Parts: sequence; C-alpha cells; structure tokens
Amino acid sequence: MQRILIAEDDPVLSMIYEITLTEAGFDVLLCSDGQEAFEALNTFGPDLVITDFTMPRMSGGELISAVRRALPGAATLMASAIDPRLLKEDQQADARLEKPITPGRLLQTVRALESRKAA
Repeated sequence: MQRILIAEDDPVLSMIYEITLTEAGFDVLLCSDGQEAFEALNTFGPDLVITDFTMPRMSGGELISAVRRALPGAATLMASAIDPRLLKEDQQADARLEKPITPGRLLQTVRALESRKAA
C-alpha cells in the first residue's frame, strides 16, 4: 500500500493526516470533499481511501460506495465520529477510526490495513 487518497473537509485534520502519512513513506493526495476525491480516483489510483463522513458535495459513505465500484481492490478507512450503525451496508469501510484521531492511531490503522492486504 503506497498511495493514499484523503477526503477531509477540515484543513487542519487534512494537514495532520498528510504529514503523518508522508513522513511514513506514503504518497498522499488530499481532497477537500468526497466529490473531489471521486474525481481523482482513476488518475491517482489509490491503494487506500481515507474519508470523513460529513462533507459537502458527496458524503464519505457515498464515496466508499463509489470506490468499491471503481477500484474494488482499494481499501477504505472511515475517519469520523458518525455511528457506523447509521451507514448502509455498501457504505461500511474496511476499517474505522473515531474522531478525534491521533497521528499514532492513524498510522497504526493504516499499517494494519496494509498488512491485511498483503496477506
């Protein structure tokens, strides 16, 4: 897992995610909402999509559904405070982190997804 696409409308969180993951050696692309992330899927070709749930133009749940259709091999991580029981089945991510998220928890979860994919 080398390429990570991040859909997060909070610029501070985006910066924290980007710094954490870039310093860990990942190629990161930041998008400010779900629609922008969806439009970048084919050109960036991410191995992992990290998304918030509540964003303008396209929710994180809608983005996860779109990722499953467009890039079935890509992993998904929902980084949100939303209760996962409120999500439809096709909007469930491969992993979930509840906000607030520390850089250590983020990296640990990304590494776990990376290990799971390699197995």
